[in-house]
Amino acid sequence: MNYNLETDRLNLTCLTKASALLVHAFYEENATYFDPYELTRPDQFYTVAFQTAVLEWEWKEMQAGRCLRYYIFLKSEPTTIIGTVNLSNIRMGKLRNASIGYKIDHRFRNQGYATEACKCLLEYAYKELHFHRIVAEIIPLNMPSIRVVKSLGFIQEGVEREAAEINGKWQDLLLFAKLNPYVNSVIQ
Repeated sequence: MNYNLETDRLNLTCLTKASALLVHAFYEENATYFDPYELTRPDQFYTVAFQTAVLEWEWKEMQAGRCLRYYIFLKSEPTTIIGTVNLSNIRMGKLRNASIGYKIDHRFRNQGYATEACKCLLEYAYKELHFHRIVAEIIPLNMPSIRVVKSLGFIQEGVEREAAEINGKWQDLLLFAKLNPYVNSVIQ
């Protein structure tokens, strides 16, 4: 598993619990921007202790191959998290699929960073990890996120009715999927 990826403008890095203060600052800065689109958060989410526990859990899950979360940094500003991109619900074997998720700090939106980071992670997932299918589940109101997945070649497959609790209310999710475009890299 590669814990560091890069693009022309970005470093994507998996973080340990030692970075909890940095992660806490990222989420706290963006709470009002992320909350309308995210699963309902527990009361203690916006604490350093909670972020420490999450980072510790995610690190173990990454080592076990069940998830992969990268925090996004500008190469020109390597100490500030500007976003995150991840693969979750990883299933290997004959399924070889996962869900992709991403978010960008409100101060860095509309500059192509989400698309760039997702493209990098997708290339790694398809070429190196040999995933066959990656899905994105997006609340219908999140038009910027829908534009990102469409620009990356995801196809809308349907609607998952009342699939997630967001802001204390069960919400529909749009299901998008993309198959591995590098057919020669698929394991036989």
